[in-house]
Amino acid sequence: MNAVMHIICQGETLANRHSRFPANDGLSDTAIEALNQMNADIRAGSKIWIAPEVAARQTAAALRLKGEVVTQLAEPDYGRWAGLPVKQVMKDSSTAFHRWLSCDAPPDGESIAAIISRTSEWLLQHESLQGHHCAIASASVIRAIITGLLDAPLSAFQRIDIAPLSRTILTSNGSRWNICTLGEKI
Repeated sequence: MNAVMHIICQGETLANRHSRFPANDGLSDTAIEALNQMNADIRAGSKIWIAPEVAARQTAAALRLKGEVVTQLAEPDYGRWAGLPVKQVMKDSSTAFHRWLSCDAPPDGESIAAIISRTSEWLLQHESLQGHHCAIASASVIRAIITGLLDAPLSAFQRIDIAPLSRTILTSNGSRWNICTLGEKI
């Protein structure tokens, strides 16, 4: 085994708490309290990558992890739905919402295929790493990484549950990544 990648799911956001589509929300008070009790146990010298959103950066700071902000790990672009309550979108845009559940892009947003493509590209760039490393991103990004890694159909994206403040561990032998642990509690 040449590399171990710990992918930490950012803490619960205000969008999660209020069932809204994400719009670069900060962490909920509950997540901040939980993070103050945690230790991510990431080895010194590990390369750290952080999604650009506020919640990912807050999660990294609370875990005392400093790293490089990477746009390829960004939360999906929800277009016109960003910040809107899910129930409102279901009511006002039922057809588009059902198409989104079938992996289409939300209006003016990013498709599941595009998310999987950019996260797979990022992971491929780090396939030959050595040692232990860490990324902090949203559940959607982790779901995209897993779907791409398994070369699963797009519909698999909607069937993977990743809890806030959980860890997914990937290993690489230098030529491919494998899933070692999916969504364990930190």
